[in-house]
Amino acid sequence: MKRFFSRLLFVCAMLSSATILSAGTLEKEGRAWLDAQKDSAAINVDGTWDSEFGDLHLIQSAGSRDVNGVGGGYGLAGVVSGKRLYLLFTSGRTVEYCAVVTSGSGNSMAGSYSNRLSRLRFGAGLCQEKNRPMYMTKK
Repeated sequence: MKRFFSRLLFVCAMLSSATILSAGTLEKEGRAWLDAQKDSAAINVDGTWDSEFGDLHLIQSAGSRDVNGVGGGYGLAGVVSGKRLYLLFTSGRTVEYCAVVTSGSGNSMAGSYSNRLSRLRFGAGLCQEKNRPMYMTKK
């Protein structure tokens, strides 16, 4: 009986570490996802935006594609490609959400966001295919 519980504990530890290791990191999968967006920036998203995550404070230097910031309790890293903003919500070095929003008329953007993939949710890539709508309005 003691041997059975030892093996069970070992299997549980292996499964939980596999789940943790499968989490997309900003340095690897996140950076690759952002770098795949190649168009020159056609918009500047610098400023504070209202969204589903609350206020997002984005910083984009003039002439740069790179975006960073904070909001909704997450760190934010992203790029502007054309009129689209590709944004990663991070907790430490782990990507929690991926978002893609497109510039609309005026000071608004619309698109979608999705959770990151994990061992519990199979698929290829950084984030799940199932997504939810996301709207951003500049304050």
